[in-house]
Amino acid sequence: MKDRIGINILKKRISTAEQAAASIQDGMTVAMSGYAMAGYPKAVVEILTERKRNGENLTINLVTGANVPWLDETLGAEQIIGRRAPMCASRTLAAQANNGSLRYVEQQMSKMPRLLRNGSFGKIDVAVVEALGFDENGDLIPSSSIGMTHYLMDAADEIIVEVNTAQPEKLRNLHDIYIPAAAPDTRPIPLVHTSQRIGKPGIQVDLKKIRYIVETEIPERMGIQPSGTAVTENIAAHLLNFLELEFQKSSGALPPIQTGFGSIADSIAEAFQHSNFHNLQFFCGGITKPVMELLVSGKATALSTGGLGMSERVEQILKNTPNLQDYLVIRNGDITNNAEVIGRLGLIALNTGIEIDIYGNVNSSHIAGSRVVNGIGGGANFAQNAGLSVVLIPSEAKGGVISNIVPMVSHLDIGEHDVDVVITEHGVADLRGLDDGERADIIIAQCASKAYREPLSDYLQIARKKCGGHHPQLPEEAFTWYRRLKEDGSMLEQQS
Repeated sequence: MKDRIGINILKKRISTAEQAAASIQDGMTVAMSGYAMAGYPKAVVEILTERKRNGENLTINLVTGANVPWLDETLGAEQIIGRRAPMCASRTLAAQANNGSLRYVEQQMSKMPRLLRNGSFGKIDVAVVEALGFDENGDLIPSSSIGMTHYLMDAADEIIVEVNTAQPEKLRNLHDIYIPAAAPDTRPIPLVHTSQRIGKPGIQVDLKKIRYIVETEIPERMGIQPSGTAVTENIAAHLLNFLELEFQKSSGALPPIQTGFGSIADSIAEAFQHSNFHNLQFFCGGITKPVMELLVSGKATALSTGGLGMSERVEQILKNTPNLQDYLVIRNGDITNNAEVIGRLGLIALNTGIEIDIYGNVNSSHIAGSRVVNGIGGGANFAQNAGLSVVLIPSEAKGGVISNIVPMVSHLDIGEHDVDVVITEHGVADLRGLDDGERADIIIAQCASKAYREPLSDYLQIARKKCGGHHPQLPEEAFTWYRRLKEDGSMLEQQS
């Protein structure tokens, strides 16, 4: 491993995972690298779980740059996490947040740089980060993500570095790290193209803080992702039909696309493979195999990401694609989620949600307004600043007992003013230029499932008659939909 540490002073700090993990004690605030399910520490985490299983009292406050499902699931399963910021990314941790055994501090990704600089999460005792190694200047070379690693290391008293030799060495050529100055010294970010490089390949770090360097050889794998369905394929088809009409004057060229993870995102990538679009560009918080396949096929020519979801196939693409650094860039999260950059590039933001109401407000994180499922991430920030903000969502769930289009959302993450288009498996509602009443009419008519169109229309007409106004709502009536679901097992009113 010493050939990966380009400066002699650091070679004396090579240790075992057990020695490094021993510096993490009960009650500490620990920061860990990882962003968009990639680039997280592994060996030290496994030692922590062993210690807890052996009966040690061990609870930490965990801060990362974004969603890191493996950390949440692994540490959460042993109830090691007592407080979590900024994003919940596992069912285990969500259950603990909902039963009160975990303090979950949810934050948008775009706000993390300021919060970390201001010390809003308290003193960070230890930062544990994964890397490919160090260069001859002592700069840390990240692995499959960059995220907020630079801020986490700056804020920490001590640093543990896991040098993972199982991560592909070719990642070394893909990083572009540009750290904006804090206000009031902020300057315009000179990024005008998706694949443009404006920064450095490594992260400058205070070498005095690095206490331990641990060699690991643990492959990173995303795990099984949900497969596409007939519903998600129909949603993707409606999206591509809309984009063809919207951008037919630009010879099939689209602005850069932001998309997330899951079955809808994968169906969209597959639909693009068979579309008439070419020279596709993606500017995302995270990129996984389906988008990488677009690069292999030649459909995509520029990819920018905060993290690269690893799999055997992705590693094969990294190995076999020549001059990959010309097409794929891994950026730090404060560029990926930067409002200035999102607005300048005019992104097409593709977001999903748990439910959306008849006016276009989106709940993307909480079931029935109370129970968290996952964090908001960067969705609201992308929607607010994008050139075109699209929400894609199945019209119903659980076999039709739940309508994903409701009179009033039970929790608000993305406001109606930041949603341009709504797409379900039934159709497209283009909301641009419409007033609130017109938005409600078209969402119900074009996007709701057949079973719920009449109840939604009835609700809207009653609201118009009873209270009127620009944005008619009857909260008491709207929330009977959730009461019916809880008491009767369906949002549909039971026929007598």
